[in-house]
Amino acid sequence: MPEFVCRVATPAGDVIERSYVYADEPSLRRDLEGQDLMLLSVRRQSSLFGGLAKLFKLRNTVSSRDFLLFNQEFSALIRAGLPIVTSLEILLERRKNETFRNALQDIRDRVKSGEALSEAFAAQGELFPPLYASTLASGERSGELANVLTRFISYWHNLLKIKRTVVSALIYPVILLCLGIGLISLLIFFILPKFSTFLKEMGADLPLISRIPIGIAEFCTEHWQILLAVLISSVIAFFLWRRTPGGRLALDRFKLRLPLIGSVVRNYAQNRFTRTLATLQAGGIPLVTSLELSAQAVGNRVYEAGLLEVSEKVRRGQSLWESLDETGLMTDITVQMIKVGESTGMLVEMLTNCSDFVDEEIDAQLQRLVSLVEPLMLIFMAVLVGFMLMAVYMPLIQAYGAARA
Repeated sequence: MPEFVCRVATPAGDVIERSYVYADEPSLRRDLEGQDLMLLSVRRQSSLFGGLAKLFKLRNTVSSRDFLLFNQEFSALIRAGLPIVTSLEILLERRKNETFRNALQDIRDRVKSGEALSEAFAAQGELFPPLYASTLASGERSGELANVLTRFISYWHNLLKIKRTVVSALIYPVILLCLGIGLISLLIFFILPKFSTFLKEMGADLPLISRIPIGIAEFCTEHWQILLAVLISSVIAFFLWRRTPGGRLALDRFKLRLPLIGSVVRNYAQNRFTRTLATLQAGGIPLVTSLELSAQAVGNRVYEAGLLEVSEKVRRGQSLWESLDETGLMTDITVQMIKVGESTGMLVEMLTNCSDFVDEEIDAQLQRLVSLVEPLMLIFMAVLVGFMLMAVYMPLIQAYGAARA
């Protein structure tokens, strides 16, 4: 029978992850409901074929932009006084993504049958972020669903904004990298082999600077099938390894240790934590539960493990700022602002200020990174082209000199 990995919320408000072996997912959901456990997310343990399907994007998902648009429209309909079921039916007709539309149909049917909106969204598994169901639950408890949706929209919009900033900053370096790879491939597989044949026909004595690239080109052209198979196998193995818990942890730790990029990754994780925690706290969700959900949202396993330790310390009565300070994951200014927020009862405001400050810091870091990477890549490409030109022309110059002599 298949194994399912579930994140569930207990009646005490704790969020835990467990593995269950069940014949199918509906049976698992029914049993969890019978145990008074709220299912936040569920995923089937990946097999080889499941990993390949995810690797090549064979499964449909809901894009962050579509999810934002849905919440903006949903919030407007709720504020207008429309019932939840009616609002879902209206939004159903506007969804072009089949996966999203099917999920909303299931959510509408569940709400019609008396299930809470938050539970209906949680039942969709990994299709929606785990904190979304908890956010909706806080709105249902307080009777302020529209206000909770507005806060979530602001939170999601800010996450998309920082993602766009990162992507925009990386576009030009990625283009240069692709051009460099294309240039190297052109030289190795087309230009150098023809040039090598020409020089051999001339009987020219090749200098070392020419023998090295020509030798590489000849090896690649003679064994390109093997090299291609090794490349494809390596890529598949890497992505499957990356999906394992150990692989994700090792890769996330490696990102944090990278020069220049590591500081951006740290600030990005810190930004997601503080902004998520601010949103959940503003919705009235208990601090320990908010910390556990925020840990899942950071997108880095090293930070997630550290923040889950923070939630345990807070559960035992330690202050939030002290727990964060002991991890060493947060900057001093963030810890100090959270300390002030805890002592003055303005934690949400201080967390929001932290997020805004880190937003600006990430933007500045990315600008500095791009301003450094762009000239380095241009210099690398210039050196590469110069080396190849020397490898091509030096034998010709030597042959011409020998012919004149």
